[in-house]
Amino acid sequence: MPLPPSYIQAMELLGQVCLEYRQACGGDRAWLVGGASVVILTDGAFHSGDFDLVAANETVFREILLKHGFQDEKGQGRAGSMLHVGWMHADHPDLGWQLVTGPLFDGRSDKSKGIALELKPDSELTLPAWEDLIADRLSQFAAQDGKSHHELVEQARLLFQLASEIDHDYLTRRVTEDGGDLSLLFG
Repeated sequence: MPLPPSYIQAMELLGQVCLEYRQACGGDRAWLVGGASVVILTDGAFHSGDFDLVAANETVFREILLKHGFQDEKGQGRAGSMLHVGWMHADHPDLGWQLVTGPLFDGRSDKSKGIALELKPDSELTLPAWEDLIADRLSQFAAQDGKSHHELVEQARLLFQLASEIDHDYLTRRVTEDGGDLSLLFG
């Protein structure tokens, strides 16, 4: 299922923020992690209404968000929900943006394997490596004690199938580090 135009517009807006951040921070990138990365790489096979980001300089990132019309939720939640995602944008009321603290995957990610997506000449997003996203999905599933959230395993499997190349040693290391179960990819 292709991404809806409104989602693509939200991605492009976020991509403008991320490009401006990279330019302001001497090449340091903001990273789009979590479900939104899965949505993008699987062309909408799954849904996520949240864009989770990691940025080393959160102060600069927040300033750029404000400049582009984002507003701090200030505990209001979005679209009547109790989910507090941190930032909202009037043009995209059904979506939320959140800064995830700490280094990318607790510093275990190989940033050189990241996926840079140029959405437009003034808009780019950087996603973690396929292996990091697969490890993240499997570790999120493991954190649920395997009782629910089977969609996380489905996401990991589809990412594994779609990746044009997988560094199997890196994938094994990342899944092990994050406490996931690699055998779930082949179940």
